[in-house]
Amino acid sequence: MEVSILLRKKGNQISLVLILALFFNVLMICPDNVPTVSAESGSSSVTDNNYEPVSVFDKDFTTTPLGLTGSDLGFDYSSYTSGSASAVIEADPFTGTRALHLKANGIVTDGALRNEFQISKTFGEPYTGTISTEITFMQTGTKKDDRIIQFFPSSGTTFLVGAGVTASKGLGYLLSTAPSGSLGAYELGEWHTIRLDFNTVSQKYSLYYDGNIVQARNNMNKSLPIYNLRRLVIAAPGSSGDLWIRGVRVTHSPFMPEPPAPKIVTSGSRNSRVMWTSEHYAYASKYRLRIKLKGESDWRPIGNATTLYKDYTGTNLIPASDINAYYDIAKSASTPLVNGQPYTLGLSVVTRDESGVYNNGVPRDFESKITEFDGTPYATTPLPTPDTSVVGELTSYANYYGYMWRLQAGSTIGDYPFADNTLIQFSEIPSKYASMERIVTSHKDVMRYPLGADGAVQNQIIGFNAKDKTTVYVAIDKNAILPAWLTDWTNTGDVMKMTGATSGYTFNIYKKSFAAGSSVLLGYNDYANFDLSQNAGYFAMVERATTGLKLNPAMEWVNTSAYALTGSVSESVYLSVYQNKTPITLPNNGFINGGNFELNVNLVPGANLFEVYAKRDKSTFFDRVDATINQDSIIPDIRIATPPATVRDAVYTLTGSLSKAARFTIKLNGESVVDSVYQQADAFFSYPLTLQEGNNVIEVSTVDLAGNTNKASYTIAYIFWAGQGTIHDLNGNLVHTLEPSKDIYAEKKVVNTTGADKQLTLWFVLYNADNAMIDFASSVAELKPGETRTLGAGFTLPAEVTNLKVKVFIWDSSTNIVGQSPLAEELVVQ
Repeated sequence: MEVSILLRKKGNQISLVLILALFFNVLMICPDNVPTVSAESGSSSVTDNNYEPVSVFDKDFTTTPLGLTGSDLGFDYSSYTSGSASAVIEADPFTGTRALHLKANGIVTDGALRNEFQISKTFGEPYTGTISTEITFMQTGTKKDDRIIQFFPSSGTTFLVGAGVTASKGLGYLLSTAPSGSLGAYELGEWHTIRLDFNTVSQKYSLYYDGNIVQARNNMNKSLPIYNLRRLVIAAPGSSGDLWIRGVRVTHSPFMPEPPAPKIVTSGSRNSRVMWTSEHYAYASKYRLRIKLKGESDWRPIGNATTLYKDYTGTNLIPASDINAYYDIAKSASTPLVNGQPYTLGLSVVTRDESGVYNNGVPRDFESKITEFDGTPYATTPLPTPDTSVVGELTSYANYYGYMWRLQAGSTIGDYPFADNTLIQFSEIPSKYASMERIVTSHKDVMRYPLGADGAVQNQIIGFNAKDKTTVYVAIDKNAILPAWLTDWTNTGDVMKMTGATSGYTFNIYKKSFAAGSSVLLGYNDYANFDLSQNAGYFAMVERATTGLKLNPAMEWVNTSAYALTGSVSESVYLSVYQNKTPITLPNNGFINGGNFELNVNLVPGANLFEVYAKRDKSTFFDRVDATINQDSIIPDIRIATPPATVRDAVYTLTGSLSKAARFTIKLNGESVVDSVYQQADAFFSYPLTLQEGNNVIEVSTVDLAGNTNKASYTIAYIFWAGQGTIHDLNGNLVHTLEPSKDIYAEKKVVNTTGADKQLTLWFVLYNADNAMIDFASSVAELKPGETRTLGAGFTLPAEVTNLKVKVFIWDSSTNIVGQSPLAEELVVQ
């Protein structure tokens, strides 16, 4: 007889002697037998016998040529008496990806199998140990299948285990029992992946759906003649329908007489208890826990004097349990764990050979090595909080997962309300709550344990010291029975909404205010209501209440040293004031009994930064406002050269500068011509002023940012002046000397720049050497205000012009020659 053994190893290598011993045991006991194992110490006689999975069947139909049939790919077809069916590689109708398309039409259902058209794969040998399988599928049309995949042993017609979806609810479930394991909405036209892990020795299975575990270590079908894997069956949906398969994979790990030691995921504590959570293993029939005082070499008995372990057989998706006592032999009684006492715990995995395949038909346990870890029970778990938080001395009461708690600054859509739950997420948050600090607690333990679950009754689960006056908000599932401790809280009418794995949640928000220095204690949720899935618990948010500190608007610039800072607070507080970082002594130590306040301060030249702080009694928190007041008493100098007493031009340009930045105004005869214009220090300015005839008063005034003012006044007399005329020949050329017998004329263009009518006379006179008038000509004009006229007069010079001269002058009147006044400089040509 030829026997071959295929072993794939991790870790240490098995010696040749050990392999031979294993080989002979196989021959003597049965084809699948392994050596007898001693379980007393929890260790196998085979060291590190941990096998990697081996691929048994792996089909990726996305790379398979189109048109191949199921039979081409090694599948067998079930028989049917009517209708039609096929299994062909085609492109799926949604993504165009290749897949194996099972199609049934009018198939008569087999009453024994409940199913229709099936394809199957029978393996060349039966497999025992741990089997891991995955199938990625989609259903189209109108029919939802009630089973997708099944696994059969080498004898009998009953399957070991199978998985599928319900036709009525569209939810994934396991077929070995009644439908269970809700996976969320299942819809036609969507791709999904089912993974089944099962162990033929422990006869346990675990189910995964789209990567998430939904059933853990449940029992396979019982009372089968044999437990191994020989055949895989894929079923089409009902008597008519379509099923698409992208791929099927099956791997196998041989039975391990010493399972791998478990890996601890978390460990924690609560009042008189220490807990653990482990990684999930499909081959684990149960988990075995031991305990001893830290530093001891021997495990303590549990339950009675001879039992050194406690078994956990639960089917939680994440294996988890705790221990709260050990057996005291001297007292012959169970002794509770002592808070604060460090303990060492040991956790192992047990694979139970349910059929006794490896023990001559007698069921027995095969145990792994022990994984040790430390644990210390505490009645409370303190959690540090930052100095900037109003939450101080945060405490988790009677809670395993207190170490996971934290304070989160604000909440956003998509955040998880609970530290241990990645299914529930915020979907709607009113803006006022988005910035509040949130106490992120654990969902599993914090909300569900009844009063006194750990011995002494504790009426609270969350506790903290309020560093300042605080409003606490509790968001609780609207379906929850309102706990007694919340009955005196105020319902805000606001809600926060969340999404979950299968449904949404609406949380009502309650609030209550707490004084600075007070202890805030939040009680239990209704645990029975929670366990019945009628509520999703609660969580808390906190918001520090401000003192209402306000400063009335302060003057940015002032020119006096005395100033009154005014403001208000909403309640009694202690004020602190700093001027340029130096504290100011206030009466009554700064105590303000609410309402308005006035603080008299003395300013120093320059900038004065005032910082005002308001703090409640017994609080380390404060509100802060500030104001900057600039004190400046320096008067801005007006730098203008003194104007002349009289001017003959109607427009006078005023120029100058200021010694400092300020606004200035120029008035001419009481009327503003420059009104409050900002001027930088030392910057030159120039403004033309149109004068009136006679005396003109110019007033310049300035005011700087601090209110410092200065003023200057000037008087200028404006005399109307026509200006000097000109002499031309008939060709328009200027005449500079007299020529015999030449025609010449004098003229002057005059503008009346006054507000009164003006009469002007232009005189053009010829004189001899004795200044006696020989000849003359004149021109008279009357000008209205603003009018422009040209005056002109001329004559012919005599044949002899030696010692002769001409004069041009303009007077202001032609009616009374005696009272005439000159309005222009004389022009003389000779």
